[in-house]
Amino acid sequence: MARIEQLSEAVAAPRAPADPWRITAIATELAGCGYTLSACAERLGVFPRLGVNFWPVLRKAWTPNADDAVDTLLELLMDGRAVAVDRLRRHVTAEFVDVLLATGLAEISGAEVRSQLCLFPIYGEYVVTDRAAKNTAINQVMWLWGESYLLGGLVNRKARRRGIDLGTGSGVHALLASGHCESVLGVDISPRAVEFGRFNAALNGVRNAEFVLGDLFEGVDGTFDLVVANPPYLPDRGARAGGNFWTGGPAGTEILGQIVRALPERLDEDGAAHIVALYPCGPGTAVKELLSGWMNVGEWDVLDYTWAVPGFQDMLSAEPVAGDKRGWRFGVVSLRRARSNGWWKFMGGNGLFFSEDGSCAVTADHDLQRG
Repeated sequence: MARIEQLSEAVAAPRAPADPWRITAIATELAGCGYTLSACAERLGVFPRLGVNFWPVLRKAWTPNADDAVDTLLELLMDGRAVAVDRLRRHVTAEFVDVLLATGLAEISGAEVRSQLCLFPIYGEYVVTDRAAKNTAINQVMWLWGESYLLGGLVNRKARRRGIDLGTGSGVHALLASGHCESVLGVDISPRAVEFGRFNAALNGVRNAEFVLGDLFEGVDGTFDLVVANPPYLPDRGARAGGNFWTGGPAGTEILGQIVRALPERLDEDGAAHIVALYPCGPGTAVKELLSGWMNVGEWDVLDYTWAVPGFQDMLSAEPVAGDKRGWRFGVVSLRRARSNGWWKFMGGNGLFFSEDGSCAVTADHDLQRG
């Protein structure tokens, strides 16, 4: 598979208008146009493990229909193509176009409008990110790859008191958690990510999520009964762990290890943690052995939604790691404190996690799968 396209152009974070109703009107009109996850799945296809194929390299052939509102929005807000202003205005209101321009979600040049950002539908929310192309001019906010849909779909949406999204990026998992948590904290080491998180909260009218600058749990008080994380995980000898959204240090596990080591102290007795990552296990070893280096796994109930990726291709790192990848796995690990004797269950199965409409058909329910 080809490496990710590279850019070096500064792109501003989106900015919320002074009137809150103007930004929530974007989400309302997107929904009214039918710009939903199921509509996108119908056009672009579903990959059973990782949801809707928004990335052109993976999705099925698709010829946009200029008379279709969803196709027009996908071209503008997903693929970054120039769209005629007159065509866009056939599908949306003048106010919608004005707010796109006012927030920096789009720019007009002559008779065309174009966006340097992406706007995703995900489980009833709308999330703005940077583009998929690797951009060395900014501290890039991660595009919603399939792993975002996998983690978002697997999290058990039972009522929670206090959630935290570590390395929040666009804020996607904090926003999804806001629907079933009394309060949520999105933490990121990047000021740019914090801007995106706050913008996306405003876009969706979310008021119980706070976005702060920080390094994982450092500087954050208290404990949580929901922890979600999609940490930087690629083994990269050419970048500092956390210096961008993909690098987990030379071994790829520096940030993952910090999160797992902190769980015994930071996760409430009745809480659950859900982490999506690459687990670069050595030949003949497993994710359980990898985590055993950071915690006593015998004290935890673990649902393992990972699968083998012996042909894993790193399309972003400056100095990707080569070598034997037969033990490497990818996916979600869901943990809670053991109710009695801890257990570990492999849940990946045949990898058919997603339905035809793009919804995740699996939930990480420890009680349902208890040992």
